[in-house]
Amino acid sequence: MSSDLLYVAVSFAYIGLLAGTGFLLYRFTPMDKESVRKYIHILTSLWIFLVEYRITEPWARLSGPFCFIFINGIFVHSGFGALLGMDDRKRDNGLIYYPLSIFIMVALEIGGFLSSPSVIAAVLVMGWGDGLAAMIGSRIGRHRYLVYGKYKKSAEGTVVMFAVSLAVLAIFTPLNIPSVIAVALVATILENVTPLGFDNLTVPLATAVLSEVLCSL
Repeated sequence: MSSDLLYVAVSFAYIGLLAGTGFLLYRFTPMDKESVRKYIHILTSLWIFLVEYRITEPWARLSGPFCFIFINGIFVHSGFGALLGMDDRKRDNGLIYYPLSIFIMVALEIGGFLSSPSVIAAVLVMGWGDGLAAMIGSRIGRHRYLVYGKYKKSAEGTVVMFAVSLAVLAIFTPLNIPSVIAVALVATILENVTPLGFDNLTVPLATAVLSEVLCSL
């Protein structure tokens, strides 16, 4: 139990370090707020390796995401988010959905409904796929299209989301190639069509559940 407490503390310190670094990058470098947001989004996903490989007790595995549901909620709705350039509360609610999705998936894993590879892959697809798609799409995206008539996406960002999802699923799950392609395609479509930060719920949960189902076939 002592090691669990240690790693829970490490996980909290890690998230705090990312937030502090993000603040410094936003305030003292030319890095724009969207890049800072995605920098934190991408690196936060690595938290799942502590949960899966170092923290063993169920309460300890769930404590981090549970606490950050509320910590991030306070951060978004108290106005502190402006320190990192986050001033769109509807969209920034994605910061709440992020740990909520991890909490749900870890709880389902503890309950025997999901396996560790499915959870790890789902979190990394959410973190790295969505994060890199936004960062690269905003910089080199030239072929843009609308979703629901107002949400701009780029073909380049969509390709990055699909490619990263393919790589993550191929590396971290035992899925065969057709199944990897199918799950990556679903994750990419959901990332495109889910508005207002809800993709932090739809993408990982669908990825985890579909991966698990296809692995069992």
